[in-house]
Amino acid sequence: MKTAAFRWFILVLGIGSATLAMAQKVQVSNEFKLPNKSPKFKVIGKNNDGILVRLFGSEDVLEVFSDDLKLLNSKTIEFKNQEGPLQHIMLNKTGAVIFYLMQDKKMSVLFAQPVNSKLMEIGKPIAIDTIIDRKDLVASNLRFKTSADQNFTFIYYPFFAAGEVQSVRFVCLDRSLQTLYNKNIPLGREEAALESSRSLIDNAGNASLILKGTNRSDYNVFRVAANGEVSTYNIVLPKRIFGEPSIETDNKNGTLLLSAFYDDGAEAGEEVANGFLFLTMDGATGEWKSQTMTPFDKEFITTLTGRETRENGRLYTFNLKKTVLRNDGGGLVVAESFIKDEREVPMVGIQPGFNSFRTSSIYQFNDIIAFSFNAQGVVEWNAVLRKKQASEDDNGAFSSFFIANQKDVLRFIYLDDISSSADLNEYVLHSNGKSERKTLLNQEVSDLMLLPKSGRQIAPDAVVIPSYKSGVLKLTKINY
Repeated sequence: MKTAAFRWFILVLGIGSATLAMAQKVQVSNEFKLPNKSPKFKVIGKNNDGILVRLFGSEDVLEVFSDDLKLLNSKTIEFKNQEGPLQHIMLNKTGAVIFYLMQDKKMSVLFAQPVNSKLMEIGKPIAIDTIIDRKDLVASNLRFKTSADQNFTFIYYPFFAAGEVQSVRFVCLDRSLQTLYNKNIPLGREEAALESSRSLIDNAGNASLILKGTNRSDYNVFRVAANGEVSTYNIVLPKRIFGEPSIETDNKNGTLLLSAFYDDGAEAGEEVANGFLFLTMDGATGEWKSQTMTPFDKEFITTLTGRETRENGRLYTFNLKKTVLRNDGGGLVVAESFIKDEREVPMVGIQPGFNSFRTSSIYQFNDIIAFSFNAQGVVEWNAVLRKKQASEDDNGAFSSFFIANQKDVLRFIYLDDISSSADLNEYVLHSNGKSERKTLLNQEVSDLMLLPKSGRQIAPDAVVIPSYKSGVLKLTKINY
Protein backbone atom coordinates (compact mmCIF):
# COMPACT_ATOMS: atom_id res chain seq x y z
CA MET A 1 0.00 0.00 0.00
CA LYS A 2 1.29 3.44 -0.88
CA THR A 3 2.65 5.51 1.97
CA ALA A 4 3.16 9.24 2.20
CA ALA A 5 4.75 11.54 4.71
CA PHE A 6 2.73 14.50 5.94
CA ARG A 7 1.96 16.40 9.10
CA TRP A 8 -1.11 16.43 11.26
CA PHE A 9 -2.62 19.67 12.48
CA ILE A 10 -2.12 20.60 16.13
CA LEU A 11 -5.38 21.91 17.57
CA VAL A 12 -4.35 22.96 21.09
CA LEU A 13 -4.26 26.57 22.28
CA GLY A 14 -0.76 27.92 22.52
CA ILE A 15 0.87 24.94 20.85
CA GLY A 16 3.39 25.54 18.10
CA SER A 17 6.09 23.40 16.58
CA ALA A 18 8.55 21.54 18.74
CA THR A 19 11.37 19.04 18.41
CA LEU A 20 10.36 15.56 19.50
CA ALA A 21 12.36 14.18 22.36
CA MET A 22 13.75 10.67 22.25
CA ALA A 23 12.81 10.04 25.89
CA GLN A 24 10.13 11.27 28.23
CA LYS A 25 10.13 12.58 31.77
CA VAL A 26 7.23 11.73 34.08
CA GLN A 27 6.22 13.91 37.03
CA VAL A 28 3.57 13.11 39.64
CA SER A 29 1.93 15.69 41.91
CA ASN A 30 1.25 15.37 45.60
CA GLU A 31 -2.09 13.78 46.43
CA PHE A 32 -5.18 15.93 47.08
CA LYS A 33 -8.24 14.66 48.91
CA LEU A 34 -11.26 15.80 46.93
CA PRO A 35 -13.70 17.96 48.92
CA ASN A 36 -17.08 16.41 49.71
CA LYS A 37 -18.79 19.29 47.92
CA SER A 38 -16.52 19.04 44.84
CA PRO A 39 -16.01 15.33 44.09
CA LYS A 40 -15.65 15.68 40.30
CA PHE A 41 -12.69 17.07 38.40
CA LYS A 42 -11.52 18.18 34.97
CA VAL A 43 -8.19 19.40 33.61
CA ILE A 44 -9.11 22.68 31.84
CA GLY A 45 -5.78 23.55 30.24
CA LYS A 46 -2.69 25.71 30.67
CA ASN A 47 -1.87 29.40 30.32
CA ASN A 48 0.88 31.66 31.63
CA ASP A 49 -0.51 31.30 35.17
CA GLY A 50 -0.16 27.52 35.23
CA ILE A 51 -2.21 24.35 34.75
CA LEU A 52 -5.86 24.92 35.66
CA VAL A 53 -7.94 22.12 37.20
CA ARG A 54 -11.63 22.43 38.06
CA LEU A 55 -13.14 20.57 41.04
CA PHE A 56 -16.92 20.66 41.00
CA GLY A 57 -20.14 19.34 42.49
CA SER A 58 -22.30 21.50 44.72
CA GLU A 59 -19.31 23.88 44.85
CA ASP A 60 -16.76 24.93 42.23
CA VAL A 61 -13.08 25.08 43.15
CA LEU A 62 -10.36 26.14 40.70
CA GLU A 63 -6.79 25.04 41.36
CA VAL A 64 -3.67 26.26 39.57
CA PHE A 65 -0.53 24.09 39.38
CA SER A 66 2.99 25.00 38.31
CA ASP A 67 4.86 23.21 35.51
CA ASP A 68 6.35 20.88 38.13
CA LEU A 69 2.84 20.21 39.53
CA LYS A 70 3.14 22.25 42.72
CA LEU A 71 -0.15 23.78 43.87
CA LEU A 72 0.05 27.57 43.36
CA ASN A 73 -3.51 28.66 44.06
CA SER A 74 -6.85 27.18 45.12
CA LYS A 75 -10.02 29.24 45.16
CA THR A 76 -13.70 28.46 45.65
CA ILE A 77 -15.64 30.32 42.96
CA GLU A 78 -18.95 31.79 44.07
CA PHE A 79 -20.13 34.97 42.42
CA LYS A 80 -22.62 37.27 44.09
CA ASN A 81 -25.59 36.53 41.84
CA GLN A 82 -24.57 33.01 40.75
CA GLU A 83 -26.90 30.03 40.95
CA GLY A 84 -25.75 26.50 40.15
CA PRO A 85 -22.39 25.31 38.85
CA LEU A 86 -20.10 27.18 36.49
CA GLN A 87 -21.07 26.77 32.84
CA HIS A 88 -17.80 27.30 30.99
CA ILE A 89 -14.22 28.52 31.49
CA MET A 90 -12.32 30.35 28.74
CA LEU A 91 -8.58 30.68 29.42
CA ASN A 92 -6.72 33.87 28.50
CA LYS A 93 -2.93 34.20 28.36
CA THR A 94 -3.27 35.24 31.99
CA GLY A 95 -6.49 34.90 33.90
CA ALA A 96 -9.73 33.59 32.43
CA VAL A 97 -13.37 34.33 31.71
CA ILE A 98 -15.89 32.31 33.73
CA PHE A 99 -19.45 31.85 32.47
CA TYR A 100 -22.26 31.32 34.98
CA LEU A 101 -26.04 31.71 35.35
CA MET A 102 -28.24 34.00 37.43
CA GLN A 103 -31.68 32.40 37.60
CA ASP A 104 -35.23 32.66 38.86
CA LYS A 105 -38.06 30.23 38.08
CA LYS A 106 -38.74 31.38 34.51
CA MET A 107 -35.67 33.36 33.46
CA SER A 108 -31.93 32.79 33.32
CA VAL A 109 -29.24 35.33 32.53
CA LEU A 110 -25.89 34.08 31.28
CA PHE A 111 -22.99 36.17 32.61
CA ALA A 112 -19.28 36.24 31.75
CA GLN A 113 -16.94 37.27 34.56
CA PRO A 114 -13.28 38.07 33.76
CA VAL A 115 -10.82 37.03 36.49
CA ASN A 116 -7.11 37.74 36.89
CA SER A 117 -4.19 35.38 37.43
CA LYS A 118 -5.18 35.05 41.11
CA LEU A 119 -8.76 34.17 40.08
CA MET A 120 -10.02 37.46 41.50
CA GLU A 121 -12.83 39.28 39.69
CA ILE A 122 -11.92 42.03 37.22
CA GLY A 123 -14.72 44.60 36.99
CA LYS A 124 -18.39 43.75 36.76
CA PRO A 125 -19.82 40.65 35.07
CA ILE A 126 -20.97 41.02 31.47
CA ALA A 127 -24.52 39.92 30.57
CA ILE A 128 -24.31 37.69 27.50
CA ASP A 129 -27.89 36.52 26.99
CA THR A 130 -31.27 36.12 28.67
CA ILE A 131 -33.13 32.82 28.26
CA ILE A 132 -36.83 32.56 29.12
CA ASP A 133 -37.33 28.95 30.15
CA ARG A 134 -37.43 26.73 33.22
CA LYS A 135 -34.24 27.13 35.25
CA ASP A 136 -33.56 23.38 35.47
CA LEU A 137 -33.78 23.02 31.67
CA VAL A 138 -31.44 25.94 31.07
CA ALA A 139 -28.84 24.73 33.58
CA SER A 140 -28.74 21.21 32.09
CA ASN A 141 -29.03 21.99 28.35
CA LEU A 142 -26.83 25.05 27.77
CA ARG A 143 -23.84 24.02 25.63
CA PHE A 144 -20.51 25.62 24.68
CA LYS A 145 -18.18 24.87 21.76
CA THR A 146 -14.88 26.65 21.08
CA SER A 147 -13.15 27.10 17.72
CA ALA A 148 -9.81 25.37 17.17
CA ASP A 149 -7.88 28.65 17.51
CA GLN A 150 -9.88 29.51 20.67
CA ASN A 151 -10.98 32.87 19.21
CA PHE A 152 -14.71 32.12 18.99
CA THR A 153 -17.17 30.55 21.42
CA PHE A 154 -20.41 29.00 20.14
CA ILE A 155 -23.19 28.86 22.75
CA TYR A 156 -26.39 27.02 21.91
CA TYR A 157 -29.59 26.20 23.75
CA PRO A 158 -32.65 24.12 22.70
CA PHE A 159 -36.23 25.22 23.44
CA PHE A 160 -38.62 22.29 24.08
CA ALA A 161 -42.41 22.12 23.68
CA ALA A 162 -44.88 19.25 23.20
CA GLY A 163 -42.13 16.63 23.13
CA GLU A 164 -40.19 18.43 20.40
CA VAL A 165 -37.23 20.74 20.06
CA GLN A 166 -39.02 23.77 18.65
CA SER A 167 -35.90 25.85 18.07
CA VAL A 168 -32.25 26.26 19.02
CA ARG A 169 -30.62 29.55 19.96
CA PHE A 170 -27.22 30.19 18.39
CA VAL A 171 -24.96 32.73 20.10
CA CYS A 172 -21.38 33.40 18.98
CA LEU A 173 -18.84 35.47 20.92
CA ASP A 174 -15.40 36.58 19.90
CA ARG A 175 -12.42 36.63 22.25
CA SER A 176 -13.33 40.12 23.54
CA LEU A 177 -16.85 38.85 24.41
CA GLN A 178 -18.47 40.81 21.59
CA THR A 179 -21.56 39.10 20.12
CA LEU A 180 -21.29 38.19 16.43
CA TYR A 181 -24.88 36.91 16.31
CA ASN A 182 -27.79 35.78 18.48
CA LYS A 183 -30.34 33.79 16.45
CA ASN A 184 -33.23 31.44 17.15
CA ILE A 185 -33.24 28.70 14.50
CA PRO A 186 -36.54 26.80 13.96
CA LEU A 187 -36.03 23.05 14.31
CA GLY A 188 -39.27 21.12 14.86
CA ARG A 189 -37.52 17.83 15.63
CA GLU A 190 -38.06 15.14 18.26
CA GLU A 191 -36.04 15.49 21.46
CA ALA A 192 -34.07 12.32 20.71
CA ALA A 193 -32.54 14.02 17.66
CA LEU A 194 -30.34 16.13 19.95
CA GLU A 195 -28.80 13.12 21.70
CA SER A 196 -26.43 12.39 18.82
CA SER A 197 -26.20 15.92 17.39
CA ARG A 198 -22.84 17.47 16.48
CA SER A 199 -21.86 21.10 16.98
CA LEU A 200 -19.09 22.79 14.99
CA ILE A 201 -17.56 26.25 14.88
CA ASP A 202 -14.72 27.21 12.58
CA ASN A 203 -11.96 29.78 12.98
CA ALA A 204 -14.06 32.41 11.18
CA GLY A 205 -17.02 32.16 13.60
CA ASN A 206 -19.36 30.10 11.36
CA ALA A 207 -21.35 27.68 13.54
CA SER A 208 -23.31 24.54 12.64
CA LEU A 209 -25.54 22.05 14.42
CA ILE A 210 -25.78 18.68 12.64
CA LEU A 211 -28.66 16.29 13.38
CA LYS A 212 -29.52 12.83 12.13
CA GLY A 213 -32.18 12.78 9.44
CA THR A 214 -35.05 10.34 9.19
CA ASN A 215 -32.90 7.34 8.25
CA ARG A 216 -29.35 6.02 8.63
CA SER A 217 -27.95 7.79 5.57
CA ASP A 218 -28.94 11.46 5.85
CA TYR A 219 -28.11 14.40 8.11
CA ASN A 220 -29.59 17.88 8.51
CA VAL A 221 -27.25 20.87 8.90
CA PHE A 222 -28.41 24.11 10.56
CA ARG A 223 -25.83 26.85 10.06
CA VAL A 224 -25.30 30.48 11.06
CA ALA A 225 -22.50 32.32 9.27
CA ALA A 226 -20.26 34.83 11.02
CA ASN A 227 -22.31 37.64 9.44
CA GLY A 228 -25.53 36.23 10.96
CA GLU A 229 -26.87 34.66 7.77
CA VAL A 230 -28.92 31.51 8.47
CA SER A 231 -28.92 28.51 6.12
CA THR A 232 -29.85 24.83 6.16
CA TYR A 233 -28.93 21.92 3.93
CA ASN A 234 -29.05 18.12 3.92
CA ILE A 235 -26.26 15.59 3.61
CA VAL A 236 -27.54 12.46 1.86
CA LEU A 237 -25.00 9.63 1.92
CA PRO A 238 -24.85 6.83 -0.66
CA LYS A 239 -24.83 4.05 1.94
CA ARG A 240 -26.35 3.29 5.33
CA ILE A 241 -24.09 4.25 8.20
CA PHE A 242 -22.83 1.77 10.78
CA GLY A 243 -22.50 3.49 14.16
CA GLU A 244 -21.89 7.23 14.34
CA PRO A 245 -19.93 9.29 11.79
CA SER A 246 -17.06 11.65 12.53
CA ILE A 247 -17.58 15.21 11.27
CA GLU A 248 -14.81 17.80 11.55
CA THR A 249 -14.09 21.33 10.35
CA ASP A 250 -10.95 21.67 8.22
CA ASN A 251 -10.04 25.31 8.85
CA LYS A 252 -7.01 25.31 6.57
CA ASN A 253 -8.86 24.02 3.51
CA GLY A 254 -12.28 25.52 4.27
CA THR A 255 -14.20 22.24 4.19
CA LEU A 256 -16.11 19.77 6.32
CA LEU A 257 -14.78 16.22 6.55
CA LEU A 258 -17.23 13.39 7.16
CA SER A 259 -15.95 9.88 7.70
CA ALA A 260 -18.01 6.84 8.64
CA PHE A 261 -18.27 3.09 8.47
CA TYR A 262 -20.85 2.04 5.92
CA ASP A 263 -23.16 -0.97 5.83
CA ASP A 264 -23.86 -2.24 2.31
CA GLY A 265 -26.98 -4.08 3.52
CA ALA A 266 -25.86 -7.50 2.30
CA GLU A 267 -26.31 -9.12 5.71
CA ALA A 268 -30.08 -9.37 6.17
CA GLY A 269 -31.19 -8.42 9.66
CA GLU A 270 -27.63 -7.75 10.82
CA GLU A 271 -25.78 -4.47 11.16
CA VAL A 272 -22.14 -4.66 10.07
CA ALA A 273 -19.43 -2.34 8.82
CA ASN A 274 -18.26 -3.27 5.33
CA GLY A 275 -15.91 -0.36 4.72
CA PHE A 276 -15.10 3.33 5.08
CA LEU A 277 -16.86 6.31 3.55
CA PHE A 278 -14.87 9.54 3.30
CA LEU A 279 -16.52 12.78 2.19
CA THR A 280 -15.34 16.39 1.93
CA MET A 281 -17.81 19.20 1.33
CA ASP A 282 -18.21 22.97 1.34
CA GLY A 283 -19.18 23.85 4.90
CA ALA A 284 -21.42 26.74 3.79
CA THR A 285 -23.46 24.98 1.09
CA GLY A 286 -22.93 21.25 1.60
CA GLU A 287 -21.63 20.92 -1.96
CA TRP A 288 -19.49 17.78 -2.24
CA LYS A 289 -15.83 18.21 -3.07
CA SER A 290 -14.86 14.54 -3.01
CA GLN A 291 -16.38 11.22 -1.96
CA THR A 292 -14.95 7.71 -1.79
CA MET A 293 -16.06 4.36 -0.38
CA THR A 294 -13.34 1.87 0.52
CA PRO A 295 -14.20 -1.72 1.51
CA PHE A 296 -12.14 -3.44 4.20
CA ASP A 297 -9.77 -5.41 2.01
CA LYS A 298 -8.43 -8.90 2.67
CA GLU A 299 -4.97 -7.63 3.61
CA PHE A 300 -6.37 -5.39 6.35
CA ILE A 301 -8.69 -8.06 7.75
CA THR A 302 -5.83 -10.58 7.82
CA THR A 303 -3.66 -8.09 9.73
CA LEU A 304 -6.48 -7.35 12.17
CA THR A 305 -7.60 -10.92 12.86
CA GLY A 306 -4.37 -12.82 12.24
CA ARG A 307 -6.24 -15.20 9.93
CA GLU A 308 -6.09 -15.50 6.15
CA THR A 309 -9.33 -14.66 4.36
CA ARG A 310 -10.52 -14.89 0.77
CA GLU A 311 -13.16 -12.18 1.07
CA ASN A 312 -13.33 -8.53 1.98
CA GLY A 313 -14.04 -8.27 5.66
CA ARG A 314 -16.73 -7.06 8.03
CA LEU A 315 -16.45 -5.35 11.41
CA TYR A 316 -18.98 -5.62 14.19
CA THR A 317 -17.54 -4.00 17.33
CA PHE A 318 -15.52 -1.01 16.10
CA ASN A 319 -16.71 2.56 16.66
CA LEU A 320 -15.23 5.74 15.21
CA LYS A 321 -13.53 7.78 17.92
CA LYS A 322 -11.74 10.67 16.24
CA THR A 323 -10.61 12.23 12.98
CA VAL A 324 -7.20 13.92 13.07
CA LEU A 325 -6.87 16.42 10.22
CA ARG A 326 -3.97 16.31 7.80
CA ASN A 327 -2.50 19.51 6.38
CA ASP A 328 -3.21 18.38 2.81
CA GLY A 329 -7.00 18.19 3.24
CA GLY A 330 -7.06 14.52 4.19
CA GLY A 331 -7.40 12.93 7.58
CA LEU A 332 -6.53 10.07 9.90
CA VAL A 333 -9.65 8.24 11.08
CA VAL A 334 -9.33 6.35 14.37
CA ALA A 335 -11.70 3.63 15.59
CA GLU A 336 -11.74 1.37 18.66
CA SER A 337 -13.33 -1.98 19.42
CA PHE A 338 -15.90 -1.72 22.22
CA ILE A 339 -18.16 -4.37 23.74
CA LYS A 340 -20.49 -4.00 26.71
CA ASP A 341 -21.86 -7.18 28.25
CA GLU A 342 -23.94 -7.98 31.27
CA ARG A 343 -23.65 -11.06 33.42
CA GLU A 344 -25.28 -12.42 36.56
CA VAL A 345 -22.84 -12.56 39.48
CA PRO A 346 -23.73 -14.79 42.44
CA MET A 347 -23.87 -13.21 45.89
CA VAL A 348 -23.57 -15.38 48.99
CA GLY A 349 -26.77 -15.30 51.03
CA ILE A 350 -27.08 -15.18 54.79
CA GLN A 351 -28.36 -18.73 54.90
CA PRO A 352 -26.34 -21.52 53.27
CA GLY A 353 -27.84 -22.67 49.99
CA PHE A 354 -29.72 -19.45 49.36
CA ASN A 355 -27.71 -17.36 46.95
CA SER A 356 -28.85 -14.22 45.20
CA PHE A 357 -27.54 -12.64 42.02
CA ARG A 358 -26.71 -9.15 40.86
CA THR A 359 -26.27 -7.88 37.31
CA SER A 360 -22.74 -6.73 36.52
CA SER A 361 -21.76 -4.62 33.48
CA ILE A 362 -18.53 -5.62 31.72
CA TYR A 363 -16.75 -3.03 29.57
CA GLN A 364 -14.22 -4.17 26.97
CA PHE A 365 -12.11 -1.65 25.05
CA ASN A 366 -9.80 -3.49 22.70
CA ASP A 367 -7.79 -2.87 19.49
CA ILE A 368 -7.43 0.53 17.82
CA ILE A 369 -7.44 0.83 14.02
CA ALA A 370 -6.39 3.89 12.01
CA PHE A 371 -6.86 4.75 8.32
CA SER A 372 -5.00 7.60 6.64
CA PHE A 373 -6.77 9.29 3.69
CA ASN A 374 -5.50 11.93 1.30
CA ALA A 375 -7.67 14.88 0.22
CA GLN A 376 -9.29 12.77 -2.52
CA GLY A 377 -10.33 10.13 0.01
CA VAL A 378 -7.82 7.52 -1.13
CA VAL A 379 -6.53 5.27 1.67
CA GLU A 380 -2.74 5.53 1.80
CA TRP A 381 -2.18 3.21 4.75
CA ASN A 382 -3.80 1.61 7.76
CA ALA A 383 -2.49 0.59 11.16
CA VAL A 384 -3.61 -1.81 13.88
CA LEU A 385 -2.65 -0.94 17.48
CA ARG A 386 -3.19 -3.89 19.80
CA LYS A 387 -4.62 -3.54 23.28
CA LYS A 388 -7.05 -5.39 25.52
CA GLN A 389 -8.89 -3.71 28.39
CA ALA A 390 -11.72 -5.11 30.49
CA SER A 391 -13.37 -3.68 33.60
CA GLU A 392 -16.51 -4.15 35.64
CA ASP A 393 -19.17 -1.65 36.74
CA ASP A 394 -17.00 1.44 36.17
CA ASN A 395 -18.55 2.74 32.93
CA GLY A 396 -15.16 2.25 31.29
CA ALA A 397 -13.75 5.32 33.06
CA PHE A 398 -10.15 4.04 33.12
CA SER A 399 -10.24 2.39 29.68
CA SER A 400 -9.80 3.58 26.08
CA PHE A 401 -6.99 6.02 25.18
CA PHE A 402 -5.83 9.60 24.75
CA ILE A 403 -4.18 11.01 21.62
CA ALA A 404 -1.31 13.48 21.94
CA ASN A 405 -0.68 15.30 18.63
CA GLN A 406 2.96 16.20 17.97
CA LYS A 407 2.53 17.09 14.30
CA ASP A 408 4.90 14.44 12.93
CA VAL A 409 3.69 11.68 15.27
CA LEU A 410 0.57 10.80 17.22
CA ARG A 411 0.89 9.22 20.65
CA PHE A 412 -1.91 6.86 21.74
CA ILE A 413 -1.68 6.70 25.55
CA TYR A 414 -3.52 3.91 27.40
CA LEU A 415 -3.39 1.44 30.30
CA ASP A 416 -2.36 -2.09 29.36
CA ASP A 417 -4.71 -3.47 32.02
CA ILE A 418 -7.43 -1.95 34.21
CA SER A 419 -5.77 -2.50 37.56
CA SER A 420 -3.66 -0.56 40.04
CA SER A 421 -0.56 -2.51 38.92
CA ALA A 422 -1.01 -1.73 35.21
CA ASP A 423 1.56 -0.07 32.98
CA LEU A 424 0.77 3.18 31.22
CA ASN A 425 1.78 2.52 27.63
CA GLU A 426 1.81 4.47 24.39
CA TYR A 427 1.83 3.65 20.72
CA VAL A 428 3.86 6.15 18.70
CA LEU A 429 2.24 6.36 15.25
CA HIS A 430 4.31 8.04 12.55
CA SER A 431 2.99 9.86 9.48
CA ASN A 432 4.06 6.96 7.25
CA GLY A 433 1.95 4.45 9.19
CA LYS A 434 4.79 2.84 11.16
CA SER A 435 4.31 2.47 14.90
CA GLU A 436 6.10 1.29 18.02
CA ARG A 437 4.93 0.66 21.59
CA LYS A 438 6.59 2.06 24.71
CA THR A 439 5.99 1.82 28.45
CA LEU A 440 5.81 5.20 30.21
CA LEU A 441 5.34 4.19 33.86
CA ASN A 442 3.96 1.59 36.21
CA GLN A 443 0.96 2.77 38.25
CA GLU A 444 1.79 0.75 41.36
CA VAL A 445 5.13 2.53 41.84
CA SER A 446 3.45 5.94 42.25
CA ASP A 447 0.16 4.65 43.73
CA LEU A 448 -1.88 5.83 40.71
CA MET A 449 -5.12 4.88 38.98
CA LEU A 450 -4.94 6.95 35.80
CA LEU A 451 -7.78 8.07 33.55
CA PRO A 452 -6.04 8.45 30.18
CA LYS A 453 -9.07 9.59 28.17
CA SER A 454 -9.52 12.47 30.66
CA GLY A 455 -6.01 13.73 29.83
CA ARG A 456 -5.19 17.11 28.32
CA GLN A 457 -2.36 18.11 25.99
CA ILE A 458 -1.03 21.36 27.47
CA ALA A 459 1.96 21.92 25.15
CA PRO A 460 3.46 20.31 22.04
CA ASP A 461 5.62 18.15 24.28
CA ALA A 462 3.52 17.77 27.43
CA VAL A 463 0.39 15.87 28.52
CA VAL A 464 -1.37 15.94 31.89
CA ILE A 465 -3.42 12.89 32.96
CA PRO A 466 -5.44 12.81 36.19
CA SER A 467 -5.39 9.87 38.59
CA TYR A 468 -8.29 9.02 40.91
CA LYS A 469 -7.97 6.43 43.65
CA SER A 470 -9.84 6.12 46.96
CA GLY A 471 -11.13 9.70 46.79
CA VAL A 472 -7.65 11.10 46.12
CA LEU A 473 -6.68 13.12 43.04
CA LYS A 474 -3.17 13.22 41.59
CA LEU A 475 -1.87 14.73 38.39
CA THR A 476 0.67 13.00 36.17
CA LYS A 477 2.61 15.05 33.63
CA ILE A 478 4.46 13.43 30.72
CA ASN A 479 7.14 15.60 29.10
CA TYR A 480 8.53 14.45 25.74
